[in-house]
Amino acid sequence: MIWALSHANPRDLWQPSVLAVAVAIQLIYLILVHGPAAYRLFRVRHVTTAKQTISFLIGCWLMYFSFGGPLDYLSDNFLFSAHMVQHMIEIIVMTPLVLKGLPLRAYHFLWNSKATRRLIRTWAHPLVAGAVFNIVLSMFHTPPLYNLTLINDPFHFFEHSVFFVIASFMWAPLLIESPELPRLSSGQRLLYLLYNYNLMMPIVVLLFFAKHPWYPFYVHAPRIVSWLTPMGDMQLGAVIMMVFMAGAYGTFALKEYFAQDELVWYA
Repeated sequence: MIWALSHANPRDLWQPSVLAVAVAIQLIYLILVHGPAAYRLFRVRHVTTAKQTISFLIGCWLMYFSFGGPLDYLSDNFLFSAHMVQHMIEIIVMTPLVLKGLPLRAYHFLWNSKATRRLIRTWAHPLVAGAVFNIVLSMFHTPPLYNLTLINDPFHFFEHSVFFVIASFMWAPLLIESPELPRLSSGQRLLYLLYNYNLMMPIVVLLFFAKHPWYPFYVHAPRIVSWLTPMGDMQLGAVIMMVFMAGAYGTFALKEYFAQDELVWYA
């Protein structure tokens, strides 16, 4: 693996175009939520708190290091498991950080727009958001669509854009406090996490117990980890998906559980 990275073209390893996009997004965000522009638009000099701002900026840098750094090079050329780490960082870490960094005004703008109101309010329902997220995520890991992402860069970009959108709706009932969203009780939040985890398991099981590798691209890719076969690489990717999801949902569930007074579960 080190050999592959050391012999890579620096532009492929640290993509300047992705860096430029990440920096541009951060600058636009800072201009709009802090300072004179924020005051002219919203009559306040600071639309977001320091915590929200840091959350958004960290999310943007994670975007760059996931899609413009060595991890992206490994996932695009050698390892399915690296690609799965990339997906999980986007879905489980980057997206929640970005959501928490956006001001409520941004969400209200979308929810109150005539063009998007009905779609967003329907999609934001926990049962719909969880189902759409897991079904679409699973579909993109089926051989036809996944193999297409490996040979078609525009479709690959489309895939990651879709992942961000569906993950945003999946996390919204848990992270965004707004009267526009269905309000979930503590018990409902725990059930929602369990609902998402169960819907995710079929694709994990199919990947892990497949009788042969699903993705020819990785079968024919150079073996940069000698002991990791294409089949083992796919199984490792399934384990990574399960561990990331279980870790995220479990952490959120424990935080939710211990934050409540014991009587709330019997009220």
